[in-house]
Amino acid sequence: MPAIALIPTDIETSRLGLRARLSEMIDDANVLEHTVRRAASISRVQKIVLIHPPGQNPMSLIDLTRLKINKPVVTHMDAGGLSDKLTSRWVTARKWAQPHWRGGLGGATCYDELLPPGPLAEALRAHGGRTALIVRADWCLFDPNYADKQLDMLYEDVKAMKMIFTQTPPGLSGIAASLEILEQLRDGPAGFGDILAYDPVHPHIDPVGRDVNCAIPPQVRDTVERLVYDTPRSIEMIQKVAEHLGGKLQDASADEITQTCRAIRSDDPSMVYRWLPRMVTLELTPRRSVSGPITPHHHVTFDRPDIDTELAIRIVQQLGEEDSGGDVTLMLGGLGDAMLHPQWERIVSAAKEAGVLSIGIETDLLCDKQDLEKLLKSPIDLIKVRFNADTGETYQKVMGRDGYGQALNNIEWLYNERIRRAGEGTIAKGAMPWLVPSMVKTAQTLPELESFFDKWTHYMGHALIEPACEGCGLMPAMSPVPMQPPGRTGCLQVARRMSILSDGMVAQCDQDWLGRAPMGDTRTMTLVEIWRSSESLAKAHDEQRWNELTICGGCVEWHRP
Repeated sequence: MPAIALIPTDIETSRLGLRARLSEMIDDANVLEHTVRRAASISRVQKIVLIHPPGQNPMSLIDLTRLKINKPVVTHMDAGGLSDKLTSRWVTARKWAQPHWRGGLGGATCYDELLPPGPLAEALRAHGGRTALIVRADWCLFDPNYADKQLDMLYEDVKAMKMIFTQTPPGLSGIAASLEILEQLRDGPAGFGDILAYDPVHPHIDPVGRDVNCAIPPQVRDTVERLVYDTPRSIEMIQKVAEHLGGKLQDASADEITQTCRAIRSDDPSMVYRWLPRMVTLELTPRRSVSGPITPHHHVTFDRPDIDTELAIRIVQQLGEEDSGGDVTLMLGGLGDAMLHPQWERIVSAAKEAGVLSIGIETDLLCDKQDLEKLLKSPIDLIKVRFNADTGETYQKVMGRDGYGQALNNIEWLYNERIRRAGEGTIAKGAMPWLVPSMVKTAQTLPELESFFDKWTHYMGHALIEPACEGCGLMPAMSPVPMQPPGRTGCLQVARRMSILSDGMVAQCDQDWLGRAPMGDTRTMTLVEIWRSSESLAKAHDEQRWNELTICGGCVEWHRP
């Protein structure tokens, strides 16, 4: 049974909302040509269809004769511009898990970046196909051999399988899907994440352990790298891979590409400091309106002031610059409730204007309706609400005040109001911003953990269970059981996250609550300068010298990603 390669192609804008770079050259071809050429090499593919928004002509970027492609390459215009009412939600979900194939908000996978399903189903039906291999135009390194295996598996029983995925890093594999599943997703409406993620209403075995997963080598699966040609960070890696392969990129497999990525990082460990980390937390204030035993504020006095508004604006402006990597997500929160800062709206607006990829805010949501209105008017993508309980009784015990009812009423108002403002016919799971209730896992909250997680996952699409942290000994251990593995390794956080305190100091990590081992001062240094100066910290962890560091020796959170 022949298949069709469906390639969503927007020559102006990438899926993450950045400038598309499909015309840029890699070795002997541009990005789009690489993708098309790989699609044409899939033995089961009989035709390639480029699905594009109105007013675009992706064929203008392709020289089929030079590429020696002997399969039909045609276009299909989507009047909806490759977007539907779920698109902004899925795109935002993926921004917080860019280098991982899954793990985004609501269980979003890299395959949700291929959606919406409507144009895919329409194009597949219009061109007489029943099965498709789907990749985006900037997935120029996807493995055609994996695609053949996926299609073979799909054809064994199309009705039972409906789709076949892999666990490759984003960009190294497409997804094989039937027309039936695409139409089901369209009519749902839903995404691949809805199928592959945990559903408390219809629990099922993790699809990773089922026949719909095309098994791949662990060295490929375990590579943490975004290999999509869209952000400056990922583009740099793809170009370096091409250089290392010396003209052999065209036929390189996923295994060869991931091996090359590891070799590049091994040869140049400082490469990780070329760009800022993808996740940056900015503490606007250390203050919270709760101080129960589950909070650091019950055990520690934080006497630093709210961040100076102009300093905060200078910081967020740097996160949107090209030197940041172009893919930084910003969480306003840290130890405090960001909404207690008198100028939080202005700082959020400045971050949006600067081009920060995605903006979140952490809050206890113990505020009045006027502040809730401000939340929905601001360009915030994610509101993380610190509930830490599923009943009023437990809330008062762990948070130190009677606030559960107010927080619950407030999040319900946000849930309903965002749907109303989105317009008639908007479904709940398509509304923005994301609302994510969170709970710290302790002995006191453990009895309510399952009900909390299932309830909020059902209503909001995502809920967060967080570990009980100690701030490197600043508060007692509250975790029901020790979570750290028996054998210590280097901390992953030091090279993946940046935590900025309200006094402008960059903490060593999110456990350095008092800034006892600061990496730099944002009042006198740029974020890039501070980040590059922290390379010695990561080196100390790589060399297992954490006991020589101010706060690392006694830390029990080193295992967190």
